Amino acid sequence: MSETTLRLDRPLKMVTICLGQMQTNCYIVENTKTNQAFVFDPGDQGERIMNTLEEDGMELAGVCLTHGHFDHVMALPYLMEQKPDLDIYLYEDEADVLADPQLNLGAMMGMDLSLKANHLVKDGEIIDVLGTKVKCIHVPGHTKGGVCYYFADYGWLISGDTLFQMSIGRTDFPTGNLNDLLTAIREKLFVLPPWTKVLSGHTPPTTIEEESRCNPFLQ
Repeated sequence: MSETTLRLDRPLKMVTICLGQMQTNCYIVENTKTNQAFVFDPGDQGERIMNTLEEDGMELAGVCLTHGHFDHVMALPYLMEQKPDLDIYLYEDEADVLADPQLNLGAMMGMDLSLKANHLVKDGEIIDVLGTKVKCIHVPGHTKGGVCYYFADYGWLISGDTLFQMSIGRTDFPTGNLNDLLTAIREKLFVLPPWTKVLSGHTPPTTIEEESRCNPFLQ
């Protein structure tokens, strides 16, 4: 499927809000036909996330986490209070990171942050997000269980702290590994269509083409 034949008539809409002291990008994917939404990386300010959904007339249907670091999950307890049966997706190898304040860096910030996802995904697994198939791509290195979410029909890649505009995620935190990160980006992300829009955790959007051609960490 080429860039010109992407099914852009489909009902999903992407909303981006920047949250908390770490200025983490939170992505809200909204289905304008069903008025349901998935939240990707609820980094902080749970009330702001819920207010955004309310203003857009959306019902919270699920949460997807790219990894377990505190600055990507701090609003999760608030969202779970609003919807106790909330579906929460995380890569299977990241469960202990999300649960351990030492590994998720909550302890570094003085927080006893221990959380649990109720859907643990595997590498290459296809999940249904608001009627659209989304591929879970395991890209270890920033953390051991980092995962990117690829919306093939929309040309979107929610990359968390794996791949940034002209940069990559830090690998000096617990469970990080630089060689793993570089290898996985090259072998799993740079094989995606070049026009794929990369939506990262902390920088403006970029594309696979731009990063594979110009990212100084991957040349």
